[in-house]
Amino acid sequence: MPAPKDLLQTLRTWQRLSAGELTRRMNISRATLMRAVQALGDEVVSRGKARRTAYAARRAVRGNVVSIPLFRIDHAGTGTQVATIDPTYPHGCAVTFEAPFDWPLTGDMRDGWFPSLPYALDDMRPQGFLGRHFAQRNADILQVSDNPIDWSEDDVLHALSLLGADLPGNYILGEPAYRRFLADQQSSPAFVDDVDMERVYLAQARDALQFGVAGSSAGGEFPKFTQRRLIDGAPTHVIVKFSGADDAPGTRRWADLLICEHLALDTVAQHLKIAAATSRCYQAGGRTFLEVQRFDRHGAHGRSGVCSWAAINNAFFALPGKPWIAGAAALHQQAFIDDRTLHDIARIWHFGQLIGNSDMHDGNLAFQPGLVLAPIYDMLPMLYAPVRGVELPQRTFHPGLPLPAERAVWHEAAGAAVAFWRQAAADRRIGEDFRRICETNAGIVEGLLETPAAGEPDDGDRF
Repeated sequence: MPAPKDLLQTLRTWQRLSAGELTRRMNISRATLMRAVQALGDEVVSRGKARRTAYAARRAVRGNVVSIPLFRIDHAGTGTQVATIDPTYPHGCAVTFEAPFDWPLTGDMRDGWFPSLPYALDDMRPQGFLGRHFAQRNADILQVSDNPIDWSEDDVLHALSLLGADLPGNYILGEPAYRRFLADQQSSPAFVDDVDMERVYLAQARDALQFGVAGSSAGGEFPKFTQRRLIDGAPTHVIVKFSGADDAPGTRRWADLLICEHLALDTVAQHLKIAAATSRCYQAGGRTFLEVQRFDRHGAHGRSGVCSWAAINNAFFALPGKPWIAGAAALHQQAFIDDRTLHDIARIWHFGQLIGNSDMHDGNLAFQPGLVLAPIYDMLPMLYAPVRGVELPQRTFHPGLPLPAERAVWHEAAGAAVAFWRQAAADRRIGEDFRRICETNAGIVEGLLETPAAGEPDDGDRF
């Protein structure tokens, strides 16, 4: 009769297998299989019921084979354990849900099987400027590379479960990280008011750049930091992007783009009537700061869920790099989003194209639980970002005309784009050279609106 170790070797070789597949592959009865599973104890994990029951070999993370608890924080700052996660061999996780999951589940996910981390946790992986900052600061403690791009799945699990107390969204993975969250609540951290804001922001910018990767702006990325703020008497969490402090043309352009991002977010909210992140601009010490309120934080300690289109796309659709409107169509076809959300994503996509946003990647569109469109963020004319961080090549702004079915949403977006370009052209915080570009671009979009190919949308035009 096959020994339990034969079952373990089979699972490690073939990964997750159903009970029926195991009995056929090993040529054993279900009773023999059950005895082998019982003998292996915690070395095997199972999920699913009846004929959907499947098994996998448990994977140790840094020698630890204990299940990892997953906590969810509500708007009031109260945490609840909502799942446990068991890493499986050679990769992936088996999840036991202890409360309703906030995000769609299909196929094997309903039984708790995921090919990597549960996709709703993907945005917690350290990434971008802040992620590299986190990695460089904690690489020695975590015994990982100082570049999170190099991290394995086990490295990510290890880092999140120990230090991931304040990451995007409302999940905390692991008891040590959750205890950090509790300690933060008890410490009653200060929220910076307007009086101290300039001093604190200048110091935070210096500190952020000490850990920042040299030349990070070459990748079209602003340096940034997070901060607790007291705004109109209310505790608020913000992300703050900032420009350099010199007068070089490249630095001036980055500052112009930060102000344009503030104006674009305001245009989305005011003209398109689509929720956008609330932002403010400050100038101090030669730097321009863009302060953006986090929509996944509430009051001093409350949180809410957020999941990027990148994470959802990777989990369900495999459409990397496709326009947001293609992703929206796929979501709508699967009944993940409603007609209104489809319409809003189409308007946002066209607006971005008409303001020169060349960086509308999958991570720059997000959803809240129920796949409600999250407030829009990172919306700015990145077409004009300096190359290699400093050079300002000539750019041609040449937005396209809509297909017939796109005319209605395109006209809405174009009207908003004209308003954005006009507002930017009149904003004295923006340098004179770039204001001239904005004025020219307003005329270009206005010209497109007058072309016969654009047409006037009628009742038959729909996205």
